[in-house]
Amino acid sequence: FFGGLERTHQDLQAAQVFPAPFNSFNGNYNAPFRDLEPIGKLDWQAKPTVKLFYRFSFEQNSVVRGVIPNTFTPFKNVDHTPVHAAGVDFNTGRFSHDIRFGYTKFKNGIVDAVLGTGITDPAPGIAIAIGGDITCLGAGVDAFCSGPNFLAPQKTFQSNKQAKYDGSISFGRHTLRYGAGVNRIQGVVFAAFVGTAPIVTSLTPAGQSDPLTYPVDAILIGNGQGFFTEKPGFGFPAGGSSDTRFTAYFGDQWKLRTNLTATIGLRYVRDTGRTDNDLARVPCSASVPNCTGNLLDQFGPGLGERIRQPNKNFGPQIGLAWDPWKNGKTAIRAGFGIYYENAIWNNILFDRPPRLKKGIFFAIQEVCSQGGIAMPDGSLQTTINGKNIATQVCGQPIGSVVNDAKAIEAALQQATLAAGAQSNPGYIGNILADSFNNTGTELLAPSYRTPYSMQFNLGVQRELRPGTVLSVDYIRNVGLHSLLGYDTNHVGDSRFLNLNAAQHAIALTLANCGVTTINQAVTLCPNDPTGAPPDPNNPYVPRPATIFDFAGNGLDSGYGKFGGLPAAVAGKAGISNTPDTGAAFPGINPNVGANQMLFPIGRSAYNGLQMKLTSQKTDPVPGMKSVNFVVSYALSRLSAMARDGDFINNAFSFRNTNLRGPNGLDRRHQLSGGATMDFKHGASMSFITHWYSSLPSNLFLPSPANGMPGAILTSDLDGDGSLAGNTSGQSGDLLPGTTIGSFGRGVGVSGLAALINQWNSSGAGKLTPAGQALADAGLFTQAQLIALGAVTPTIAAPPTGEEGLGNMFTFDLKLGWKIKPAHRWERLTVEPQVSIYNLFNRQNFDSPSQPLSGILNGTAGTLNGTTRGDRSNLVGLGSGVFALGAPRSMEFGFKVVF
Repeated sequence: FFGGLERTHQDLQAAQVFPAPFNSFNGNYNAPFRDLEPIGKLDWQAKPTVKLFYRFSFEQNSVVRGVIPNTFTPFKNVDHTPVHAAGVDFNTGRFSHDIRFGYTKFKNGIVDAVLGTGITDPAPGIAIAIGGDITCLGAGVDAFCSGPNFLAPQKTFQSNKQAKYDGSISFGRHTLRYGAGVNRIQGVVFAAFVGTAPIVTSLTPAGQSDPLTYPVDAILIGNGQGFFTEKPGFGFPAGGSSDTRFTAYFGDQWKLRTNLTATIGLRYVRDTGRTDNDLARVPCSASVPNCTGNLLDQFGPGLGERIRQPNKNFGPQIGLAWDPWKNGKTAIRAGFGIYYENAIWNNILFDRPPRLKKGIFFAIQEVCSQGGIAMPDGSLQTTINGKNIATQVCGQPIGSVVNDAKAIEAALQQATLAAGAQSNPGYIGNILADSFNNTGTELLAPSYRTPYSMQFNLGVQRELRPGTVLSVDYIRNVGLHSLLGYDTNHVGDSRFLNLNAAQHAIALTLANCGVTTINQAVTLCPNDPTGAPPDPNNPYVPRPATIFDFAGNGLDSGYGKFGGLPAAVAGKAGISNTPDTGAAFPGINPNVGANQMLFPIGRSAYNGLQMKLTSQKTDPVPGMKSVNFVVSYALSRLSAMARDGDFINNAFSFRNTNLRGPNGLDRRHQLSGGATMDFKHGASMSFITHWYSSLPSNLFLPSPANGMPGAILTSDLDGDGSLAGNTSGQSGDLLPGTTIGSFGRGVGVSGLAALINQWNSSGAGKLTPAGQALADAGLFTQAQLIALGAVTPTIAAPPTGEEGLGNMFTFDLKLGWKIKPAHRWERLTVEPQVSIYNLFNRQNFDSPSQPLSGILNGTAGTLNGTTRGDRSNLVGLGSGVFALGAPRSMEFGFKVVF
């Protein structure tokens, strides 16, 4: 038998460092980490041919941390994970048999760690985000974040009950292996995102050091509910999911020659609960004219069919191993296989709520883009505390509307509870739209397939001398059918201009302005062209109209005007909107809104040359008993269509979904080395070092709209309506001349300066496709659009000494000394240890969770606004007891073996 216990207790003041102008907030917060890991194993040799075992392990940990570094938005995360495993191995004749049983239960809880603590919080009761990511979850996007975390509160339970059989038999030149397994997986998720406090966002840092002075561009609120399914589980009334995974395989290792072996095999896997295939088609809504069949077909032909259930996931594998000189010192290997991915539950959790007519489910919404609170009864509440939300809350300094923002979320949460489960306000048949940017959900396409990868490898391994082995391998991995989303209704696309709606928006703006012609509005508006009610505390000062005034009155995408909802649904507040009085660019079908749907069209390709040298030697030098070392190097390229392979990734362009390039997992060079040395008299020393080249980054146009309507008229270069056109973020399209991940690969700091100069001389100040559509329709002249500011932006040149993305280097050292304190207890050994992480205290910047931002607005923290002195994204300790590349830290340990 064997038993062990490991306990980690850490108290850390986690440093938070912000770029200018928020560097006055530099500070820290208490981030304790606790971890307990007992383990036990019992082995029994029941007979010479029968062996049984039982293993138990348990881990309980608690940590206070943030999702990304350098924010004051931490949460407390607690995990409990007991694991039981048992098995029996036995032989019958030439057959060998292995049987395994396992049970795992995972329990996770996330709660806010800000409210009521001493953590810096400029506006208690709300979260603040200054930057392009309204959620404060995006790497390297926001300059300042504070308040309760987007992710809190959450509870997640999951259990796995698994049984597996493996068998083999050898005869002649063949060794056959076969087996099957079943895994019953059950889970419950309660995730009330934005449920603790609203997130109030100002999208572009503007130089002020006080975040409370920034204007409100967006307010994200949650309904306080966290269930994503109607199914009960683990004592919860809803939120349950289940899956039965069946696997089977068969393989043959065939010795073709004494020095040539072939391996062939076939594996099958089937999951039963990863597609929501059990749900019926969504019926037509009375709100959609001429709808027949099912509702989702209104967003595109065939989209209303049931989601495909993958039942034919067969993965063949083949490999060859050849020893050309028959001396056991050289092996040449080649192989190919198809490997199916585990389709995580998150993909279906965000698919199910909009398909259910009844229930009380998670939902979020952004109120500034839609002008009010979309209530569960379908109405739009446009006032709070006696103020007009669109004009007297949105657009005002954050510090002046803290109580209003809290009241807005409270109103939605109270109304959600009052409405109960009799009607699901997020049901797509009620709101006729679905998009992760606004509703917080995203549907799966009927054509769903299980993602898989095809891997090819060719390599050679050679023993250079006894104990020293060199391996060189080429690997190519092609990932297919990962999920990638785009708007099937193409809301905001410049090809779909509603002329009547555009004329209505122009007439409304001119009427509000108090003039009769566009030229008069360009000169001066005697009255407020936005149509906002008079505010005695902030009286209107006559000014020329801008394109943002016209956009606010409807000359915009359906995202900018109604947050992705169709005009008819938004009109339930008494505005009486129709497609002809709604958004000028409503999409293909103006009777429905956005439908950001996940399709199995994602693709990635990894190509890598991997080399490894290992060596071990006894008594290499006097005083040293043994040494083991390893050196590895990888030269690789990873091209993909999304930043990573996680869940709910939208395409960079809704017209050209095939854009691809180096993503957030690509590092061109990776060099690592390590060694362990044992000396006489019990002393030991080991080290490990890593050097990684920099990550790539995307380069985006800034959006002059800064969260206001009209981004498709300034920053949407391909006319598809995506990025700044369909979110509350500030990034426009990719900078012309670049693609995904261009910075750090084809473009460096000097190359970026040249690209910006080229853009400013030939691309800036031009009409976007949406602006050109307005001009082609005779609604504006080109000169009028330019005068109104409906042109692409000029980009600030990088300052002298602009920083690029940094490489990563670290060197960790560990020293120990084994001591036998008493000769009578020969098995008792004590070992004091000391570990020094990042021995040379190398400053590492631009971790995957906090690189410099590629949104080219010229502010500190961006790739065209950051010199060495502006750097604030130093890799920190984060949570736990170790962080790769963090500033030098020391760990003292004491190990007892008996």
